[in-house]
Amino acid sequence: MWKVLKKFLEKTTKKEEDKTEIDLFSPMSSAPSTDEVFAGNFNAGGGHFLFCDNKDEALANINQIIHYENVSELICLDLELQQILDTIKIPYVTNPVESKYTLSFLKCEFLVAYDGSIMLSSHQTYGRNIEDFPNNYIIFASPSQLVTNVSEALQKLRSTKRENLPTNITCIRGKDMHTFNSIQNAKKIYLLLVDNL
Repeated sequence: MWKVLKKFLEKTTKKEEDKTEIDLFSPMSSAPSTDEVFAGNFNAGGGHFLFCDNKDEALANINQIIHYENVSELICLDLELQQILDTIKIPYVTNPVESKYTLSFLKCEFLVAYDGSIMLSSHQTYGRNIEDFPNNYIIFASPSQLVTNVSEALQKLRSTKRENLPTNITCIRGKDMHTFNSIQNAKKIYLLLVDNL
């Protein structure tokens, strides 16, 4: 799926080299896909996008991020993510408010292509406010969580979690995006998009 992004970038580069004129009034032959739009907006916003073919590659990337950020522990509340950290012997704490650590390891609800943001809810923060976490994140996600916009994400939440709707839904985005009142800007976001979960 992400090979499409590489092809799209190659086509764009080739068009620039050919210096061909583009007719703005003709219908586009191939509009960018949701994953291409998300990747472009997320990277433009200062996010660090790491596509992983499998879980093992994701584990290696987590180790590299921890080494690069020079942290000894992560903040991690999710039991499944804690098992991942236990596998690679990375310590974690479960109370972000009292923590001196600056990097949180979370899952997300959706990846929103329209603005390159990441939707989180009380299901990922375990009822805590997003302000209780430091502004640096490692987000663990899969391609199935890609949506076009916030409206689509909310519709999917209503249909898939009808019996257990989350509260405190918010979106975070990279440090370089414009500031909007409704979207918190993170300092750093590392997105591990794992293809074969």
